[in-house]
Amino acid sequence: MFVMKQFLLACLFSSLLAGCANTSPKPVDPVAAAAAQKMAADRAALEKKIDANMAIDPNFIPFDKMSPKLDPVGQGQLLRLLPQLKASKSVVIRGHCYRGDVGNAKAAAQARAIEVKDFLVGTGLLESRISIRFDTERKTHGVQLIFK
Repeated sequence: MFVMKQFLLACLFSSLLAGCANTSPKPVDPVAAAAAQKMAADRAALEKKIDANMAIDPNFIPFDKMSPKLDPVGQGQLLRLLPQLKASKSVVIRGHCYRGDVGNAKAAAQARAIEVKDFLVGTGLLESRISIRFDTERKTHGVQLIFK
């Protein structure tokens, strides 16, 4: 009987303490929620652009006509190709810049190829398996990857 009373008292105290627990959800910071939504929307837009580039030519990374800098879309495209690139024996990076559009097209084409090479080496691709080429004849602005 005494054990039963102790058990009932323990249950009573447990239920009283459970009633005191704060179970209401914490209010969501509207600024943080908006920032998270914007980040998710930006990420979705970036993925959509990467998908579009991959559908056109997965081995061609487009660049802005006047820029030697790799943009986030190009980085995402390279990251998707990375497993294939790491498995290949050699990688040729051919920078393209049409000489009819840019004054020093050779330097721009080389800079684009080097930008991609540096990015790939930074992700762990062996530099010894990479070679650089350039082309100023075609009316394209970007980098073509050739790997075997």
